[in-house]
Amino acid sequence: MKGIKQFAREILGIGKNKKVLIPVVAVLTVPVLYCAMFLGAFWDPYDKLVDLPVAVVNSDEGTVFEGETMHIGQDFVEKLKGSNDFNYSLVNKTEAEEGLKDNKYYMAIEIPADFSALTTTLTSETPTPAQIVFMPNESYNFLAAQIGNTAIEKMRTELSKEVTKAYTHTVFDQVKTLADGLSQASDGASEIASGTDSAKNGAALLEENLNKLASGSLTMQGGIVKLVEGSAKLETGTSELVKGSGSLSGGLSQLTEANSQLGQGADQAKLGASQLAAGLSQSVEGTAKLETGAKGVASGLEQYVKAHPELAEDADLQQLIATSKQVAGGISAAKQGQDQLVAGATKLSGGTAQLASGLEQFGAKLDAAKSGSDKLATGAEQLHTGAIGLKQGLGSLSTGFSTIVDGSSQLDQGAQQITAGLLKLTDGTGELSSKLNEAAGKTSSLNGSDTFIDMFASPVDLDVVKTTEVPNYGTGFAPYFISLGLFVGALLLTIVYTVREPAIKPTSGWSWFVGKFLTMVFIGTIQAVIADLVLLYGLGLEVQSLPLFFLFSIITSITFMALIQFFVTVLQNPGRFVVIVILIFQLTSSAGTFPLELIPNWLQQASAWFPMTYSVAGLKAVVSSGEYSFMWENVWILLGFAAVFAAMTLLFFVITYRKEYAGASKNDNTIAV
Repeated sequence: MKGIKQFAREILGIGKNKKVLIPVVAVLTVPVLYCAMFLGAFWDPYDKLVDLPVAVVNSDEGTVFEGETMHIGQDFVEKLKGSNDFNYSLVNKTEAEEGLKDNKYYMAIEIPADFSALTTTLTSETPTPAQIVFMPNESYNFLAAQIGNTAIEKMRTELSKEVTKAYTHTVFDQVKTLADGLSQASDGASEIASGTDSAKNGAALLEENLNKLASGSLTMQGGIVKLVEGSAKLETGTSELVKGSGSLSGGLSQLTEANSQLGQGADQAKLGASQLAAGLSQSVEGTAKLETGAKGVASGLEQYVKAHPELAEDADLQQLIATSKQVAGGISAAKQGQDQLVAGATKLSGGTAQLASGLEQFGAKLDAAKSGSDKLATGAEQLHTGAIGLKQGLGSLSTGFSTIVDGSSQLDQGAQQITAGLLKLTDGTGELSSKLNEAAGKTSSLNGSDTFIDMFASPVDLDVVKTTEVPNYGTGFAPYFISLGLFVGALLLTIVYTVREPAIKPTSGWSWFVGKFLTMVFIGTIQAVIADLVLLYGLGLEVQSLPLFFLFSIITSITFMALIQFFVTVLQNPGRFVVIVILIFQLTSSAGTFPLELIPNWLQQASAWFPMTYSVAGLKAVVSSGEYSFMWENVWILLGFAAVFAAMTLLFFVITYRKEYAGASKNDNTIAV
């Protein structure tokens, strides 16, 4: 219960004492201010990269490749202008170098003069990757340089993509040429195939007709054999014809004699025929009478039977009647035959007369034939037989020659097809060879070496040319943490050492100020020297100039001492709170971590009013860049801050001295607790 009661009295005591209550409330807000200010300032600095000044130098002269003008550098610059990566400024190389030196730009990007030309060397014998030159100003802001490294890698990737597209167009143009050549080669190959097929068909036809020609030759040979045989028979027939001519002459003599006898017989036959015709005429007359008598007998018998009906049953009588009728019919038929005989005998008489006349003419011709019998036949039968054989042989020979003619014609056609096919084959082969050579020439330019493959995979190299080099993060952030350490050290000094109450009674406001200020300057100098020694020989920090490094660190410490002395001396504990607030502002606005352009605009405006901005910048110059002129500029600004706060502190001490010590006893030597 006593502990609780004491606790309540402490809380009530804080609430009643404004000098205690205000600092406690202020301390309660310190974490909020620190977190809110620090995190708020650097919540998304990459979102403000568009405000980071970057110089772009386009020296690319362009090139002409495959008949097309290429300006890859200019295309890249146009693409950068349309992006929101950084605040790009298109300048020449001299302006870029001066801007880096004057800390106008955090980095510079240069596109060399031969950039476009080098991008076209992919298909050459010695492919050479194009380069972009990256010039970071690490001493100005190390983190900005690191951001730039990341961004430039992204740019290199984008640029490589553009160059790869150009390479791809080049490769595919050559592939297209190759495809066209191969297409034409394919057409040539088709003609070769067609010509070869025609040649094959012609060869087959030639072979077939050569077979026919051989067969026809065999047939011709057989016909010639028959012709020879027919000739032999013809010779034999001629021999027989000589023999037969003698027989013909003898036969014609006998025929002449027989013809004379035949003429006599013909005359006799003519006479007999006349007599026969006369006798037959008489016989016809008698037969006519006989027919009439026979018909009368038959008719009389029938009438007689009719007159005597009782005789109708007499068979003999009926037979007699029937016989008389048959006799009458036969006589009638005989009469017709006799009529025909009469007509024939008449014709026979005429024929025999013609025969006799013909035989007389025949006899005359036989005499003429006999006189020319030696020339007439000459072995007609044997000659005919031989002629038949000759005809057959000649027919076979004709047939054989017809086959030869047909085969020769077809052989000629086949030879023509072979010739045409071979011409097509030759043309197609020539075209195929030409186009394949062209395609080979195009594709041969695609050098498959390791250099070619490496360049195709990474067509753009990055040449990093550091205007000022920072070897590591420690060196890059050393200016920031040196400033922070010296500021915090000065602040902590006010806790363990009173910056207001004098150790003894001062004789004047000036002496009071000088005593306190020199004490803080002395301690601040010792702080700076100790910190520098630890960094230099403990951590291995490398600086551009040791004397200037120590000098600048001491001036920075003195400036912070003067600032903190003023606020703590004038406001005491509330002054410490103000100093902490100032520290928080300086942590976010001094450009010790992220570039100034990446923080909110209102903090950028406030940055110029805080000394840590200049201490960080000056330390960067003396540690990394070696820009001593820039360092001295910051030295004079820091000394200006120190002088202003020292003057205000002096004024406070003078006024306070007059209020607290004026009129007091000179023997009163009050010692501050």
